[in-house]
Amino acid sequence: MTYDDVRTDPGYQEFVKGERFYRAARADLDREEAQALWVPPPIPKNAYDQLADGVRAIDFVVDGLWTGVAQVNAQKKSGKTTLAMNAMQSLLTGEAFLGRFAVNTTTEDRVAYLNMELTQAMFLEWTVRMQIADEHLKRLDPYHAREHGAVNFRSDLAVEWLIKWLRSNGITLLVIDPLSSIYNPSEWGTSDPNAAYGRFFAVLEDVVRQANLRGVLIVHHTGFSEDAANRARGASAMMDKPDVNWAYRYNVASGGSFTDKPGDNKRYLSAFGRGDVDIDEFEIDYNAATRRLYATGTGSRREAAKVANARRFYDAVRQLTAEGAEPTKADVYARLDWSTSGSSARDPDAARKYAIDEGWVNTRKGPGNSQLHSVGDRRPCGYGDASAVKLPILPATSRSTEARTSEPSREEVRE
Repeated sequence: MTYDDVRTDPGYQEFVKGERFYRAARADLDREEAQALWVPPPIPKNAYDQLADGVRAIDFVVDGLWTGVAQVNAQKKSGKTTLAMNAMQSLLTGEAFLGRFAVNTTTEDRVAYLNMELTQAMFLEWTVRMQIADEHLKRLDPYHAREHGAVNFRSDLAVEWLIKWLRSNGITLLVIDPLSSIYNPSEWGTSDPNAAYGRFFAVLEDVVRQANLRGVLIVHHTGFSEDAANRARGASAMMDKPDVNWAYRYNVASGGSFTDKPGDNKRYLSAFGRGDVDIDEFEIDYNAATRRLYATGTGSRREAAKVANARRFYDAVRQLTAEGAEPTKADVYARLDWSTSGSSARDPDAARKYAIDEGWVNTRKGPGNSQLHSVGDRRPCGYGDASAVKLPILPATSRSTEARTSEPSREEVRE
């Protein structure tokens, strides 16, 4: 049977007719669903009259870091829920987030937490370890999907229930942890991932409006490469729609690949978005006993890697000196298996300079153009001189505070 024969076959024409019926029905259903939660807005005034009513300041939930809908884009197993629960704790207590950023909440603000990953028992046990006072816990309303099922944003009834719960409980701030548990692009009636996320986000915006929320914090995963770890996994719209994007990163162990587990307990947060949010990457450490995170005052992952390599350089100089040598740069680099030339020597050279500048390693002129190295008068932290490492302090932003009165000591037990 030829192609022309197929097209003239009565059975084929019935199939085409059925397909047209299906597509027309799908289009009608999409229109109905798009209008299901639509509430007619008030007729807007002109710009002059709106300005006459006064211009409200941007509502920052967390100064310089979170306004409107903020999305945390984090590497796998980086501690996304720990970060979100630390934000929750600050919103409830008024303590500076990470010991650095002031929060703008009062006892009138209530927090809802859509816990889509942890069991109820684990979530509550972590809450106890965070030592949140009873008066603050009374303003926290957690929903546990493992026990009660995920909230389906594709269901009008589920969305209506969510709005009713938020409004009746006086919720002003919502945490969604994680996005992947409530959003599956294949379920949103389109093969275009950007259009799918746009439809989901439109529903979320309806929830925000109808529940009168001040802000939403969404926890989401990043991609599986060094570059992709700075952005949301999925459609580009997932970075466009939120008001603010946070990037939550870690360093792998020396010699490891991107997909390996973290090399230590340090994490790194940066943020960019509307409202002039622009926070350069800074370091965060962890108190395992209380599950609290805090900004250390140190900068980026690159800075942390430089310090770590400087310690390795110091160790190599110390070992070679103990063996009776006064090593050259090439000798030390050979011991560490570091490159001595080209772009691959850039990071080793920066680490060497740091070790010398800190006084961990001394140098003197050797044969030719060489420099000879020896152990310096100062030692890195942990080698008996706790004052040896000078940590660079992050510059304060116009909207951030450096409130660190509740910051745990750097010697506390860490996970």
